[in-house]
Amino acid sequence: MAPKSKKDVTPSVPSKSQFAETLFKIGYRFSLPKVFDDFLTMSIAACTQNLHTKVSHYEDEYLQTIAYYKDSELRFEFANAFAQLIHEMEERVDSSLGNDVLGEFFEQHISHGRNGQFFTPFHICQFMASITHSDKIGDDGMPDRPLRIIDPSCGSGRMLLAGRTVYGSGHEYYGIDIDRTCVQMTALNLFLNGMWNSEVMCANALFPDDFVIAYRISMLPLGILKIEEKEQSKLWHLQKNSFAGKEHKENSSGIILDSTPFSERKKDDSTQLDLF
Repeated sequence: MAPKSKKDVTPSVPSKSQFAETLFKIGYRFSLPKVFDDFLTMSIAACTQNLHTKVSHYEDEYLQTIAYYKDSELRFEFANAFAQLIHEMEERVDSSLGNDVLGEFFEQHISHGRNGQFFTPFHICQFMASITHSDKIGDDGMPDRPLRIIDPSCGSGRMLLAGRTVYGSGHEYYGIDIDRTCVQMTALNLFLNGMWNSEVMCANALFPDDFVIAYRISMLPLGILKIEEKEQSKLWHLQKNSFAGKEHKENSSGIILDSTPFSERKKDDSTQLDLF
C-alpha cells in the first residue's frame, strides 16, 4: 500500500506529541499511571495562585506530590510536560479533532479501555452539541439565552469542550464523573480553554447525595478551586435538585406498576440531567 501523502495529515494536529514523550520519559523510571495522576494534581496546584502569598493555594499538596521524585532529575520534567500540554492544546484549539490532549493520552496509554473508558470521538461530540439545542440558536448562530450544560458522565470533559466550540464560553458548563482522574482532567481542560462558569464533581450521578470532591473553574480569583464540602458545591445542589419531585409509588409488596400503555405515557424527566 502506498504511503500517505502529507496532504492526508491534518495540519492543525501535531504528528508527534512532545507532551506524551515527556510523560513516557518519567514513566520509564516510575509507574506511568502514577506519573499521570501526579501530573494532574501538580498542574491543578500550579494553576491556582493565592494573590496575597504569591504561591499556590495547594502548595503543600504540590510539595508532597513532587517529594516522591526528589531523588530523580526527572522531577524537572513535570514542568516541561505542562508547558508542552498548553502548547499542543493551543495548536489544536481549532482542529476538527479537538484539543483534548489529556483525554487522548489517558485512553491510549493509561486506561486501555479499563472500565469501558473509551471516550466519544470529538467530531461526534460536536455533532451532538450542534443538534441538541438547535431550537435555541438565534439568527446570529448563537444561543438566544445563557445555557446550563451538564454532562453526568463527563470523562475528560470532551462533550463540554465540544459545547464550547458550538455555543461559546459564556455559558455554564458542569461535569460529573465517578473517576477522580477523569474529574481532574476535565477541570484542567475547562480551565485551559477559558470556560470560567463551570464546575466538575467527583460523584456517582445516579445517587443525589454522593459527593467526593469538586473543582470550580474561576476567573476571579483565577484558578481551579477545590470544593471539599458538598454543601458549598453549586453542582451538587443542581444534581440533587434534579431528583426532587420524583414520586415513587410503592405499596407493602413493592413497586406499583403503571398500567398506562407506553404510547400514552407522559415523559418523566424529573430525575434526569441535561447532557446539553
